[in-house]
Amino acid sequence: MIYHVKHVTEYQYEFPASLCHNLICQGPCDHPHQKVISFDCEISPPPHTRTLRRDFFENQIIYFSLATTHSELITEINTKVELFRPSWMDVDPLTTPTWETVREWLHTTQAMNDMRQFYLESPHVSYHEEVKKYAQKSFSENRPILDAAMDLCSRIYEDFSFTPGFTEISTPVLTVFDHKKGVCQDYAHFFLSCVRSIGLAARYVSGYIETLPPPGKPKLEGADASHAWISIFIPEVGWVEIDATNNILVHDQHVRAAHGRDFSDVVPLKGIIYSGGRQEMKVKVDVNKVD
Repeated sequence: MIYHVKHVTEYQYEFPASLCHNLICQGPCDHPHQKVISFDCEISPPPHTRTLRRDFFENQIIYFSLATTHSELITEINTKVELFRPSWMDVDPLTTPTWETVREWLHTTQAMNDMRQFYLESPHVSYHEEVKKYAQKSFSENRPILDAAMDLCSRIYEDFSFTPGFTEISTPVLTVFDHKKGVCQDYAHFFLSCVRSIGLAARYVSGYIETLPPPGKPKLEGADASHAWISIFIPEVGWVEIDATNNILVHDQHVRAAHGRDFSDVVPLKGIIYSGGRQEMKVKVDVNKVD
């Protein structure tokens, strides 16, 4: 499956900005189940400085700066990727090791060092006893880890209501749990809080998923959106990606952009501007299959 992703971000400033420094983390990057065919990033006004690098998590990062007065900033990412059927789609969840076995292995010296950061708390993923108890209803004694994770995924999908505008990125996990409302990043952060609270390693994945219009209706330009899901580590299987917003194992419809401990590691566009007054941001995303 081949997809073309177009991600446009527009900033309008009430008063002209004299200087800005920014980081773009919108990938996508090559992945065992994803190949980047082409990638292009246009920035307007043209930056004075622009560099490409990899961050701590091996995500592709574009740094740029503008040193002239400007009243708007526009970035446009165009990417074409080919997606492949993930290996975990052929794994029987009931044949995976018990979650207690995986937890014990993660907390030994045999586990890879970079795995530890993914079972600890992070800026948007905290531990709470109430969340742990919620997770333990799925992660019962000696249950295979993938079977338990998919059960938890289904419960989150059934118990939570997808409610745009109810939360902000700063909304705590416990508030999301109390109201059981939010958007994909809230589902992902809560899912992470659940599995990390019982000692398992999981990471936040940002990317895109195509939004299909109602039957008989045309697809609106810019109507797609960025998306978020998680991946949980299972020895001998690897990182297995699960989307609680849609209650599915990720297969060949999710375009990966970046991963980290939580959203704070993979903010699509962030930076510092020297200006006054307010600013308005608009984001347009298009995800389309390529014949």
